[in-house]
Amino acid sequence: MTRSPESRSDGRSESRSGTQAIDRAMAVLRLFIEAEGDVQVSEIVARLALTPGTAHRVVRALAAEGFLTRNPANDGYYLGSTAILLGQAAQRALGADRVMPLLKQLNAETSESVNLVVRDGEESVVVMRVQSTMPLRFEQHPGARFPLYSTASGKVLMAWAEDAEEYLAGLPAALPGVTARTLATPAEVAEELERTRERGHSVDNEENVEGVSSIGAPVLDGRGLAHAALVVQVPTVRLPAERVDRLAPRLREIAGQVAEVLPADRPMRVGRS
Repeated sequence: MTRSPESRSDGRSESRSGTQAIDRAMAVLRLFIEAEGDVQVSEIVARLALTPGTAHRVVRALAAEGFLTRNPANDGYYLGSTAILLGQAAQRALGADRVMPLLKQLNAETSESVNLVVRDGEESVVVMRVQSTMPLRFEQHPGARFPLYSTASGKVLMAWAEDAEEYLAGLPAALPGVTARTLATPAEVAEELERTRERGHSVDNEENVEGVSSIGAPVLDGRGLAHAALVVQVPTVRLPAERVDRLAPRLREIAGQVAEVLPADRPMRVGRS
């Protein structure tokens, strides 16, 4: 049977409406990745530019499926049990349950914070973290995002990337300074990527956070490309040059072990890239 132009138009409208609803639900869930407490509907409205009615409908739908739970004490929302189960399934599928013991091992050996980081476009994103228990430490959480050019993880991810040249060519002539030590030009970044490849690890000397330095090593796939970075994050006062020399070989070794347990055909990804 031939559909009329009106019915075809209605079908396209329904498709767009359905896609929009899914996009909004995903955007709401992403807010909770970096949330440190309950999220109010008013915050969702402000951050996602939704109407209050739309925000309430999306939140109610997610809560009905257990992805969100309402806190009656403040009318805010937090991730629900369905999100926990989904996260656990993802950990199994991506090998994260086998990676975490390696991160904890490196944390125990160094007493420092350890991150597993992946790339999302022009940013590095922390996907797994074991926090240092030392009194002096930098607080961070999974989901934190930073520019590639200012981080140890970003330098690793780009030093062993297929599109490193395209990335460098797309950088502005003067890079936004995250700190006073941030690399200032694409040429400086290119030189640093070359040094990173030569020594097998990267160094961030307070280039992303003042007072914090990091060492990064690549988690390589079968083609020799970095699909993740393993990073030890240290207050600068505890990372003199000689300690970098001691930590780097062990970091590279553990990064190799991480590569062995991550499924080669299921790289960790975040966002839409």
